[in-house]
Amino acid sequence: MSEQTGAIVTGGARGLGLAMVRALLDQGIADRVDVFDILDEPIDDDRVTLHQCDVTDAESVRAAYEAIGSTPHVLVNNAGGDPGAGITAPHPFEDPDGFRRMVDLNFTSAHVVTSVVGPHLAGGAAICSTASIAGQMASPLFAYGAAKASLIHWTKSMARVLGPRGIRINAVAPGIIRTILWEQMEPDIDAYKTNVVSRIPLLEDQSPEDIADAVAFLCSSRARSITGQVLAVDGGMTAGTPIFGSWETPDGESWESLPH
Repeated sequence: MSEQTGAIVTGGARGLGLAMVRALLDQGIADRVDVFDILDEPIDDDRVTLHQCDVTDAESVRAAYEAIGSTPHVLVNNAGGDPGAGITAPHPFEDPDGFRRMVDLNFTSAHVVTSVVGPHLAGGAAICSTASIAGQMASPLFAYGAAKASLIHWTKSMARVLGPRGIRINAVAPGIIRTILWEQMEPDIDAYKTNVVSRIPLLEDQSPEDIADAVAFLCSSRARSITGQVLAVDGGMTAGTPIFGSWETPDGESWESLPH
């Protein structure tokens, strides 16, 4: 059944966010999407309206929300990335101001947007945020990981408060995606592929569409009993590194687990 509702997607002008916009529209979760993004990039779809704003600033978000003129049924807190504070050059003692910028963009922005939009949401509405497996696994991504871990805890806490109002809130934790950030961290494509095979049981990185499909599912009525959850879309990376070897099946045949 088509749900035909309005949606807001932050950071939806390009990349991962734009894939979410398309998934919500193409899968009938929304019939229109308002994008909140600091970028002013045109989106060639008359079902999408771009509102240029700073998602870390409540007044900027409030102005964008008031310009919509209607209440959405879906909110996707996707805005995030690296404002030059720690993903591409992680340091345990980085400048506190840079650390704050990273946390503001990757965690606080979700609360800022939800604090503006949330009070207007009705029962049956859904919120989904973009976390990261960096928030579930310790790594040298100090500020980014801390921000995403905070987002995960916030999601679970908010679920307990919003649940009685009939509003669901979940998060998706992407694994490794060949985004601009990964290109900065590992510009050599062969080294990147080796990293993927050595760390991901399914031996493949993820695509923006993989993440967008998970967001669309969590925002749909198919997930009507799911709230306060974090879905890792990571090819099994959070389960551990792949194990390669040869085994004998019960019928005596050889079974191999090798890189492909």
